[in-house]
Amino acid sequence: MKYMPIILILVAMTAGAQQYEHEDRDRGDSRHDDGDDLQLVCFGEGEKTTLENHSGYVWNATTHKYETRSEVVTGRQDFDTSVNVSIHGDQGRIRMPKGLIPPMNSGGHDGWWTLDDLIVGHDEVRARFRLNALNRPNVVINRRSGTISVDGMIKFNGRCELDSGHRRF
Repeated sequence: MKYMPIILILVAMTAGAQQYEHEDRDRGDSRHDDGDDLQLVCFGEGEKTTLENHSGYVWNATTHKYETRSEVVTGRQDFDTSVNVSIHGDQGRIRMPKGLIPPMNSGGHDGWWTLDDLIVGHDEVRARFRLNALNRPNVVINRRSGTISVDGMIKFNGRCELDSGHRRF
Protein backbone atom coordinates (compact mmCIF):
# COMPACT_ATOMS: atom_id res chain seq x y z
CA MET A 1 0.00 0.00 0.00
CA LYS A 2 2.84 2.41 0.59
CA TYR A 3 3.83 2.20 -3.12
CA MET A 4 0.32 3.07 -4.33
CA PRO A 5 0.85 6.89 -4.28
CA ILE A 6 4.05 6.50 -6.36
CA ILE A 7 2.24 4.35 -8.93
CA LEU A 8 -0.58 6.90 -9.15
CA ILE A 9 1.94 9.72 -9.70
CA LEU A 10 3.66 7.75 -12.50
CA VAL A 11 0.33 7.02 -14.19
CA ALA A 12 -0.65 10.70 -13.97
CA MET A 13 2.71 11.81 -15.44
CA THR A 14 2.40 9.36 -18.35
CA ALA A 15 -1.15 10.52 -19.10
CA GLY A 16 -0.01 14.15 -18.99
CA ALA A 17 2.82 13.46 -21.44
CA GLN A 18 0.43 11.73 -23.83
CA GLN A 19 -2.02 14.66 -23.59
CA TYR A 20 0.84 17.11 -24.35
CA GLU A 21 1.84 15.04 -27.40
CA HIS A 22 -1.76 15.06 -28.71
CA GLU A 23 -2.01 18.83 -28.21
CA ASP A 24 1.21 19.33 -30.19
CA ARG A 25 -0.10 17.14 -33.00
CA ASP A 26 -3.39 19.08 -33.05
CA ARG A 27 -1.46 22.37 -33.34
CA GLY A 28 0.49 20.99 -36.29
CA ASP A 29 3.85 20.67 -34.56
CA SER A 30 5.93 18.76 -37.14
CA ARG A 31 8.00 17.04 -34.41
CA HIS A 32 5.05 14.73 -33.71
CA ASP A 33 3.39 14.85 -37.12
CA ASP A 34 2.62 11.54 -38.76
CA GLY A 35 3.61 13.17 -42.07
CA ASP A 36 1.60 15.24 -44.46
CA ASP A 37 1.34 14.11 -48.05
CA LEU A 38 0.52 17.11 -50.21
CA GLN A 39 0.49 17.27 -54.00
CA LEU A 40 -0.31 20.82 -55.09
CA VAL A 41 -0.65 22.62 -58.38
CA CYS A 42 -0.46 26.40 -58.00
CA PHE A 43 -1.65 28.83 -60.68
CA GLY A 44 -0.54 32.44 -60.64
CA GLU A 45 1.79 35.08 -61.96
CA GLY A 46 5.55 34.86 -62.22
CA GLU A 47 8.04 37.69 -62.52
CA LYS A 48 11.55 37.41 -63.88
CA THR A 49 14.41 39.75 -64.71
CA THR A 50 14.93 40.44 -68.40
CA LEU A 51 17.71 42.02 -70.42
CA GLU A 52 16.71 44.24 -73.32
CA ASN A 53 18.94 45.78 -75.96
CA HIS A 54 17.85 49.32 -76.86
CA SER A 55 19.36 51.07 -79.83
CA GLY A 56 18.60 54.25 -81.70
CA TYR A 57 19.79 57.74 -82.45
CA VAL A 58 20.55 60.49 -79.92
CA TRP A 59 21.16 64.14 -80.67
CA ASN A 60 24.69 65.24 -79.71
CA ALA A 61 24.60 68.99 -78.88
CA THR A 62 28.39 69.29 -79.14
CA THR A 63 28.76 67.89 -82.68
CA HIS A 64 25.28 69.05 -83.79
CA LYS A 65 24.34 65.71 -85.32
CA TYR A 66 22.56 62.46 -84.48
CA GLU A 67 24.74 59.59 -83.24
CA THR A 68 23.89 55.93 -82.84
CA ARG A 69 23.50 54.68 -79.33
CA SER A 70 23.05 51.18 -77.94
CA GLU A 71 22.45 50.09 -74.35
CA VAL A 72 21.39 47.03 -72.41
CA VAL A 73 18.56 47.67 -69.94
CA THR A 74 17.32 45.32 -67.22
CA GLY A 75 13.63 45.05 -66.58
CA ARG A 76 10.91 42.82 -65.19
CA GLN A 77 8.52 40.64 -67.14
CA ASP A 78 5.26 39.27 -65.70
CA PHE A 79 3.59 36.16 -67.10
CA ASP A 80 0.93 33.63 -66.11
CA THR A 81 2.25 30.21 -65.18
CA SER A 82 1.95 27.33 -62.73
CA VAL A 83 4.14 25.73 -60.07
CA ASN A 84 3.92 22.22 -58.61
CA VAL A 85 4.73 21.39 -54.98
CA SER A 86 5.10 17.87 -53.60
CA ILE A 87 5.48 17.25 -49.85
CA HIS A 88 5.72 13.87 -48.19
CA GLY A 89 6.41 13.98 -44.45
CA ASP A 90 9.48 16.12 -43.86
CA GLN A 91 10.67 15.95 -47.50
CA GLY A 92 9.51 18.28 -50.23
CA ARG A 93 10.23 19.50 -53.72
CA ILE A 94 9.03 22.19 -56.10
CA ARG A 95 8.78 22.30 -59.90
CA MET A 96 9.31 25.74 -61.36
CA PRO A 97 8.29 26.70 -64.91
CA LYS A 98 11.12 27.07 -67.43
CA GLY A 99 10.44 30.81 -67.72
CA LEU A 100 11.48 31.32 -64.07
CA ILE A 101 14.62 29.19 -64.16
CA PRO A 102 17.77 31.27 -64.72
CA PRO A 103 20.21 30.17 -67.45
CA MET A 104 22.85 29.37 -64.82
CA ASN A 105 21.15 27.09 -62.31
CA SER A 106 21.94 24.24 -59.94
CA GLY A 107 20.17 21.81 -62.27
CA GLY A 108 17.48 20.39 -60.07
CA HIS A 109 16.29 16.91 -61.01
CA ASP A 110 13.89 16.62 -63.97
CA GLY A 111 12.75 20.19 -63.32
CA TRP A 112 12.22 19.60 -59.57
CA TRP A 113 14.20 21.34 -56.82
CA THR A 114 14.51 19.99 -53.28
CA LEU A 115 12.89 22.13 -50.59
CA ASP A 116 15.37 22.91 -47.80
CA ASP A 117 14.53 24.02 -44.25
CA LEU A 118 11.00 22.64 -44.76
CA ILE A 119 8.53 23.41 -41.98
CA VAL A 120 5.04 21.95 -42.40
CA GLY A 121 2.82 23.67 -39.86
CA HIS A 122 -0.89 23.59 -39.20
CA ASP A 123 -1.55 26.91 -40.98
CA GLU A 124 1.56 27.40 -43.09
CA VAL A 125 4.28 25.62 -45.05
CA ARG A 126 7.69 27.33 -45.24
CA ALA A 127 10.82 26.32 -47.13
CA ARG A 128 13.68 27.46 -49.35
CA PHE A 129 15.25 25.99 -52.44
CA ARG A 130 18.45 26.66 -54.33
CA LEU A 131 18.17 27.68 -57.98
CA ASN A 132 21.83 28.74 -58.08
CA ALA A 133 24.55 30.15 -55.80
CA LEU A 134 22.94 33.61 -55.73
CA ASN A 135 19.27 32.69 -55.81
CA ARG A 136 17.68 30.83 -52.86
CA PRO A 137 13.99 31.79 -53.00
CA ASN A 138 11.72 31.46 -49.96
CA VAL A 139 8.47 29.54 -50.37
CA VAL A 140 5.45 30.26 -48.15
CA ILE A 141 2.14 28.42 -48.59
CA ASN A 142 -0.83 29.53 -46.50
CA ARG A 143 -2.81 26.37 -45.82
CA ARG A 144 -6.00 28.27 -44.93
CA SER A 145 -6.26 30.55 -47.99
CA GLY A 146 -4.31 28.32 -50.40
CA THR A 147 -2.00 31.13 -51.49
CA ILE A 148 1.66 30.59 -52.37
CA SER A 149 4.51 33.05 -52.52
CA VAL A 150 7.95 32.34 -53.99
CA ASP A 151 10.25 35.25 -53.23
CA GLY A 152 13.83 35.59 -54.43
CA MET A 153 15.44 36.99 -57.55
CA ILE A 154 12.45 35.38 -59.21
CA LYS A 155 8.95 35.93 -57.89
CA PHE A 156 5.74 33.92 -58.08
CA ASN A 157 2.38 34.51 -56.40
CA GLY A 158 -0.61 32.29 -56.86
CA ARG A 159 -3.28 30.02 -55.47
CA CYS A 160 -2.85 26.29 -54.89
CA GLU A 161 -5.22 23.39 -55.34
CA LEU A 162 -4.82 19.76 -54.40
CA ASP A 163 -3.54 17.77 -57.36
CA SER A 164 -5.12 14.34 -57.13
CA GLY A 165 -3.39 13.19 -60.30
CA HIS A 166 -6.73 12.42 -61.93
CA ARG A 167 -7.86 13.99 -65.17
CA ARG A 168 -10.52 16.68 -64.96
CA PHE A 169 -12.27 15.50 -68.11
